[in-house]
Amino acid sequence: MLRSPLPFCSAPLVAALLLLSSPASRARPRSTDPTAAGITRIGAIQGTGGAAQAGTYTVEGIVTAVYAGLNPAGFYVQELASASDGNAATSDALFVAQLSPIVAIGDKVRITGTIVEVAEAPSFDQAVLTKPAVTVLSSGNALPGFVLLAATSFTGAALERYEGMRVQVPVPLTVSEVYSLQQRGEIMLTTGGVTYQSTQFIDPNDAPATGTTSTGTANVPAILAYQAANTERSILLDDGSSASAPQPVPYLSPTLGTVRVGSKVAQLRGVLGYGFGRWRIQPLPGPDAPVFVVKRPEVPTFGRVDLKVVSFNVLNYFNGDGAGGGFPTARGAKTAADFARQRNKIIVALARMNADVIGLTEIENDGTETTSALQDLVRGLNKTMGAGTYTFVNDGGATQQPNNTDAIHCAILYKPAAVRPLGPALVAADQGIFERPPLAQLFITRAPHPDTLGLVVNHLKSKGSGSGPDADLNDGQGGSNNRRRAQARALVQFINGTVKPAGTSRVVSIGDYNANYEEDPIDIMRAAGMVVVTPPTSASYVFKGLTGSLDHCIVTPNMVGFIDVHKWNINSAEPIFLQYDQAGGATDFASPFRCSDHDPVLIGVNFAGLAPSSVSAARLYVYPNPVGGASLFSLSSLPATTGPLSLEISLPQGAPMLRLSGPVALLQTELNRSTAHLAPGIYLLRLKGRNLNQTQRIMKE
Repeated sequence: MLRSPLPFCSAPLVAALLLLSSPASRARPRSTDPTAAGITRIGAIQGTGGAAQAGTYTVEGIVTAVYAGLNPAGFYVQELASASDGNAATSDALFVAQLSPIVAIGDKVRITGTIVEVAEAPSFDQAVLTKPAVTVLSSGNALPGFVLLAATSFTGAALERYEGMRVQVPVPLTVSEVYSLQQRGEIMLTTGGVTYQSTQFIDPNDAPATGTTSTGTANVPAILAYQAANTERSILLDDGSSASAPQPVPYLSPTLGTVRVGSKVAQLRGVLGYGFGRWRIQPLPGPDAPVFVVKRPEVPTFGRVDLKVVSFNVLNYFNGDGAGGGFPTARGAKTAADFARQRNKIIVALARMNADVIGLTEIENDGTETTSALQDLVRGLNKTMGAGTYTFVNDGGATQQPNNTDAIHCAILYKPAAVRPLGPALVAADQGIFERPPLAQLFITRAPHPDTLGLVVNHLKSKGSGSGPDADLNDGQGGSNNRRRAQARALVQFINGTVKPAGTSRVVSIGDYNANYEEDPIDIMRAAGMVVVTPPTSASYVFKGLTGSLDHCIVTPNMVGFIDVHKWNINSAEPIFLQYDQAGGATDFASPFRCSDHDPVLIGVNFAGLAPSSVSAARLYVYPNPVGGASLFSLSSLPATTGPLSLEISLPQGAPMLRLSGPVALLQTELNRSTAHLAPGIYLLRLKGRNLNQTQRIMKE
């Protein structure tokens, strides 16, 4: 949307635009020949440089789009190919600024006016024809054809030659950002799927990313290159209006009332404009209007499991004073009505997941007494699920969690019918390390398969602040990374020195790590022998149009093959205006979608080993993805001279998980069945045969 930096046009600007505009005349001139004296080709005005040639000109062309709601209002005019300068390096179109455009799409017009291309109004770095004197020569004309944009780059060098023209992107596009949809009617679109945080795939210290170094900047150039590539494949879809908070909100699914990150548009057509530092496509009406395919995910399911665990960030769940007052709260709901909306959505989500054990982050640190946020949530869940369904782990703090200096804390709920606690709750006692210390509890599952498991819930320091050694180093990891590294080391010590000695060898560590898949705190966990049980394509959070995962399930190696993990993307992909504190009275109480800003993580544990529903299904992929997209791993491409093959799959840390040997055809047949029990994630694959000795990475989905 081309818009003024100010929320409304100033009076001087309105006056200026009134002087710049003149009404259209439908009186026909004596000659409509496009080569008539005094007519300048638009391409000669646009030129091959970064800015149009200033001056006063007369042009002719076809009106391709009219936007009365832009600031400034106006329309686009484009020459037919037969009437253009024939130079593919120059644009054949212009934006004409006119306060109340009365021309129509398909009108052939002759316009005399002054070309402006400057940073300020009315141009905003787009070539604009101002002070237009418009004559309509004819109506109902065929429109210029769509120019196919290269799907590889949406940079200035690639797009400048098409400024103002009717364009089409030749491949489907994916929604990567919806943050400004309700406020400005804008959606960010990308080729090749969503844009990920660079550190979801690229390690700032290690190349390849399977290394576990947690200091240094050796691979930061690769981080910066990944970020640049994200920008290059992104383009903004506007709504043809400068209105703030447009109503209705554009592009929403008529049935679901949303458009999500990851939604697809099969064919994008529009007019290519520029403003406020971004190339943007303005939409066209009728059959050329963008149509999005929007789907919401069902609750992930597992095969037979002995235990189902959920990790959930509940978005600053503060219940006031616990008696209906105490609003606004320090971090959560501002009013009792808002809290009721938040509470209902959180409970709906938890009830649908129906876990045996729930690890919570961002719940108010006000103890465990009757008026606490923790007790409030348990009461709400039990009202929905049945009396006594859930209770909470008592961390020993009646009014505040021990060793916690923050307004929020980690907590654990569980079903007494499914598990019983083994020993007391364990709270990390390190001084000066954690704002919100890890909370652990050992559980014994009920019959018929009693077994012991240690659960740790974490919430490491956020990325949004930090100075000195905690300053943002522009390595993709954000602020306070040094503190998160210290917290990760202390977490490892807590697991090894406190949780395991309490009576278990199996540990599941969950929560909000505030670190993406390849960042230092996660590498510290890997270096200690822990396993991250999701692939990097598994996401739980979207920030500034970049998809990543701050929420992880990290386990001791003896859990691999006994655990399955899914993230239920009900929050991060949804527009923020559906959130309770923005939707207000329009909040959908019955829906779990956008009940928080993080997605919950669902974990299934089977102590006898996982039994996938289809052990022969292909789940191994080449990693990282080839340029053309995700590609299934196969042995069929090996040369026939390879002969008998030995194959080993191991964790990145080196622990072998599978060894096979035999003819290539037999191994290919058995590979999916033999790896069905492996947890999702990244593995190292070693192949040895005649004249073959190679190691590569694969991803288990």
